[in-house]
Amino acid sequence: MTARSPRRLTRPRWLNVRVVGGIVLVVAAVVLGARVVGASSRTAPVWTASRDLAAGTVLTEDDLRPAEVNLGDTGSLYLGPGGDSPVGLVLGERIGQGSLLPAAAVRPVPDSRVVAIGVDPDRLPPGVVHGSVIDLYLTVEPTAGATIGGTTTDRVGGSLTVQAVTAPATGGLSGASSNQYQLAVQLPAAKADELVKLLPKGVATVVLVSGTS
Repeated sequence: MTARSPRRLTRPRWLNVRVVGGIVLVVAAVVLGARVVGASSRTAPVWTASRDLAAGTVLTEDDLRPAEVNLGDTGSLYLGPGGDSPVGLVLGERIGQGSLLPAAAVRPVPDSRVVAIGVDPDRLPPGVVHGSVIDLYLTVEPTAGATIGGTTTDRVGGSLTVQAVTAPATGGLSGASSNQYQLAVQLPAAKADELVKLLPKGVATVVLVSGTS
């Protein structure tokens, strides 16, 4: 009787397919995970407000601070150092300190004039700086020989955005000095002309409506 030759044991083909398929799934998961992590950590430079800025503020370099943030698909909605500079543009809305600068929040400065307001130190509250919002009052003394009326104080400007504050100056080549702060505000031409006519008639007093932090 002839003995049968022993059969070689082989792994089932279905096992090989499962192993290969599992390896493919693991590799795909790793690649996909790496892409997701990479996308989530991708940042871009954008401008943020270095302090609270009121609507109507004409932006300066000191108002802006770059920051790296992940905006995903909304990056085009905000301004960053890589694009056109927003310096010299005016804010159409209030921007809080540390907030991103939306592209829709700035626009060119409209036709306007800058008015300088002289204010005595004791009539200027602390915290009035570039970007603050103030109300302006004018105190008028009665004219000499007047028989009626007394000292009056009226608000001559409301919610004015301060564009610059200059401290009292002393000395210089001419030796001239001033004990007043100079506040610059930007107004439409008609309002600016009206304010310029009123200022020489009395003493200005500033009330801080909102300032920077």
